[in-house]
Amino acid sequence: MRINAKTSQKIAKFLIWTAALLVMAILVSIIIYILVKGIPSISWQFLTEIPRNMGRDGGISSSIVGTLLVTAVAVIVATPFGIGTAIYLTEYTREGRVTRIIRFSAESLAGIPSIVYGLFGFIFFVIYL
Repeated sequence: MRINAKTSQKIAKFLIWTAALLVMAILVSIIIYILVKGIPSISWQFLTEIPRNMGRDGGISSSIVGTLLVTAVAVIVATPFGIGTAIYLTEYTREGRVTRIIRFSAESLAGIPSIVYGLFGFIFFVIYL
């Protein structure tokens, strides 16, 4: 028994939509569970107090401030390098081996998710150093 192309496409479309809806339902249920269990624990004191008792008590203000500072420093340091490299590559270089290597490296780095860089940094700086 052969199935024609149109029926085959309808079956595939149905299966893909079913799988997508199932995954979305699981994701939404996880998010709702986290919000229902987590929202009662978040208060103004939790957000503004510093951690106490080795991080078991208190709040997360130090973590928030640290994250904002690290992000600001990273943006301040990386922006001039990124803009400078872009201007140099587009305005001053001719197509050559070094230019191709730099462009390939930049495109490869842009294609890797940031979590991979974070994991590498954690392993290198925290575990090995």
